[in-house]
Amino acid sequence: MKTFKFLSLILGLVLGSFTFIACGDDDDDSEKKEQSSEKISIDELNGIWYLVDENSSEKVCIDIIQFIDKEHLLMTEMKAKAKNRWEPEIGQPMGMTFTFDGKTMKFEEKPYSGDITKENSKYMIQRYENGQAVGGKTDLIKVKSSDEAAQAFFQLIETRRNSN
Repeated sequence: MKTFKFLSLILGLVLGSFTFIACGDDDDDSEKKEQSSEKISIDELNGIWYLVDENSSEKVCIDIIQFIDKEHLLMTEMKAKAKNRWEPEIGQPMGMTFTFDGKTMKFEEKPYSGDITKENSKYMIQRYENGQAVGGKTDLIKVKSSDEAAQAFFQLIETRRNSN
């Protein structure tokens, strides 16, 4: 009987170790995915991009980002809120500087900052406000002119007005 209990204990330990080994790699994969951004170049980002922020049914926001040179960009925020009857508010362009390490472009002009990366051949931005992440990563959409981004903004507003 003692031999049976001993063999059962050994068998349990062996099987238990497989469980720990099988699950031990899960955390590493998620960290690798976070760091899986592709290499990018400044030349690829040259031009005008925009992102759409629709995190709420009460607000629509589009940020237009125009890369000026290898260190500077302009960001213009366009937003509309339901409580203001979806009247558009267009901010003044804000000049920002950025740093670039080959995979991530970081910009900061208090209280705004962000990281631009390339993942699955798409440019993504993670925005921060006062050091805290704002929403998740958002696609950047390249356009030929700021007018194209403004047109997308006004179409979003019109959709919201018609849905109320």
